[in-house]
Amino acid sequence: MLTNKLKKKLLSLLKEDLGKGDVTSAVIPLRPCKAKIIVREAGLVAGLEEAKFLFKQKGVKSKAFVKDGGRARKGQTVLELSGGNRNIFSVERTALNVLGRMSEVASTCAEAKKLVGKDVTLALTRKTMPGFNLFDKKAALVGGIWPHRINLNSFVLLKENHLRFFDSAFDAVLVARKRHGRKMKVEVEVETLLQAFNAARANPDVIMLDNFSPKKALASVKALRKDFSGEIELSGGITTENLRAFASAKPDIISMGSLTYSTKWRDFSLLLEK
Repeated sequence: MLTNKLKKKLLSLLKEDLGKGDVTSAVIPLRPCKAKIIVREAGLVAGLEEAKFLFKQKGVKSKAFVKDGGRARKGQTVLELSGGNRNIFSVERTALNVLGRMSEVASTCAEAKKLVGKDVTLALTRKTMPGFNLFDKKAALVGGIWPHRINLNSFVLLKENHLRFFDSAFDAVLVARKRHGRKMKVEVEVETLLQAFNAARANPDVIMLDNFSPKKALASVKALRKDFSGEIELSGGITTENLRAFASAKPDIISMGSLTYSTKWRDFSLLLEK
């Protein structure tokens, strides 16, 4: 479902691309026409709801042949369009960009999810595309994984640079608890098992083991489970190549920045009907 916030973002993207108007389309004779959007690569599709909304802003009617979260084969038509040629061309690139980015993120997330199974929650990080964060997060949901923090207001995440202003991770968590109580989730990032034990004494909701090797993560998760009842998250340096190894440590959560910052672009094309 498109929220008002997402709609405003889409309108902003369209406005940015249009500038003061599509001077190229203004040259061509105005004609009603039909077009279709096809996907050049097989995979999960996301962003159709967004594309339909964008075309609607210019009076272009659309019909989807795949649902968001559905799979499309190479060359398949995912959207049919009918409306003025100038209006279709004015929206084309913005819509294809949104479809391409969201579909690739969703496909990447879905493939990664298969590697960890059902017992580990796979999550994004905030390493998303600037200005496109909400759509990256929505695409992650389509791909079946947790978006993690939507923004800095989602929950407290005490990272390495924050901890420099406290005597210890324990003290940092206590201050966060004093400020927010139990109404706000508190997570703390640690770099060593000793630091993790120190943080655990303050009972954070989540302890994130950052940049641990798979072997070290396995031993650390096992050790923490003996006394810590909160969730344990692994992050840092995790890719699809080593994901299974990290999942074997049996953490509660694995967060991966590479799901967004290393993704390519799914290729979609708009073709006029003859």
